[in-house]
Amino acid sequence: MEELYELTKQPRIGPGANDAKEAIVLNRVIRWTERGVEYEADPRQCEKLVAECGLEGANPVATPGVRASFEEVEKDEPLEPHLFSAFRGSAARANYLAADRIDVQFGAKEVCRWMAKPTQQAWNALKRLCRYLVGLPRLVFRYDFQHAESVEVYTDTDWAGCPRTRKSTNGGCTFLGSHTIKTWSSTQSSVSLSSGEAELSGIGSGIAEALGFQSLARDMGWNYEINVHSDATAALGIARRRGLGKVRHLDVTDLWIQEKVRAKVVTLHKVEGLKNPADVLTKYVDQASMTKALEFMNLRRMDGRSGIAPKTMGL
Repeated sequence: MEELYELTKQPRIGPGANDAKEAIVLNRVIRWTERGVEYEADPRQCEKLVAECGLEGANPVATPGVRASFEEVEKDEPLEPHLFSAFRGSAARANYLAADRIDVQFGAKEVCRWMAKPTQQAWNALKRLCRYLVGLPRLVFRYDFQHAESVEVYTDTDWAGCPRTRKSTNGGCTFLGSHTIKTWSSTQSSVSLSSGEAELSGIGSGIAEALGFQSLARDMGWNYEINVHSDATAALGIARRRGLGKVRHLDVTDLWIQEKVRAKVVTLHKVEGLKNPADVLTKYVDQASMTKALEFMNLRRMDGRSGIAPKTMGL
C-alpha cells in the first residue's frame, strides 16, 4: 500500500521494552502508563477554536459559561449577518471538541442551539467558552487498570432551565467501573410540566444508553449489571411503582422505565445532588463543582502539549 498511497504508520503501544508509550489514533493522543491508558483530544481543535474567535492570549476564566439573566435574554439582538458564517463554523468546531471535553459539553450544546438564528448573546457565550479553554487547553481521560462488574449511570436534569423556551436539559455519564465511557448533554424535545416529568425523561435516557452499552458488551462475551443513579426523588418514585398513579400528564411511553425496573434489568439508586457528576452536563456550575465532577470522572488537567500531537498549521 505504501507504493500506491501516502501512509502514516503508528507504533504499537504497550508495556514492553520495545513498545511505544504514545501514539496518535484519529488525531487523538493515546498514552500507555504504569497505571493504565490515557486519552486526550486533538489539541488543534482547541487551538483553532480560540484563534478563530480572536482570543489567543486572552485572559482566562474559571468556568465555561454563566447562565443568562432574563434581562439579558430580553435585550438580546440578532448577530450581524456578516458574522453568521464565522459563528456557525466556530460553534460546529466547539461541538466537535465537546465529544472529548466533558467540561464544555453543555456550553457547546447551548451555543449550537442558535445555529439557525445566531444572536449576540450566543456569540458572547462562545467567546466565554474560548476564554475558558485558554486557561485549560488540555484535559486527559485516565483509564487505570481495573476489574469492573457493573455499568454505573448517573443522570440529572435541569428542569425548565432555558429562559427562552423553558425546555429542560438531560445530562448523563456512563461508567464501566471507574472508567468514563459515555457522556451526553441534550435539550429535551418538549416542555416538561413538572420537575418529576423532566427527571423521569432523564432517567429514561440514561437507561437507554446503558442498555445499548450492555448489548455491545454481551456481543464481546461480557455481562454487566446496570445501576442507574439519580438525585430526583419524585422521578425515582414514579419509576419504581406500577402505573401512572395520579400523575396524569405523563406520557404512557415513559412507563417502559417501570417495566425495566420491575424486570430487574436495571437497579435504581438515589444519589445526593452535590455528589452527582451529571450536574455539570445540565447547567453552568461553579469552578469547585466542575473540579469535583471531573475528578469523579477520573479526568485530570495537564499543562503543555503532547510531543507527538499533530501540529497546528498557520497559527
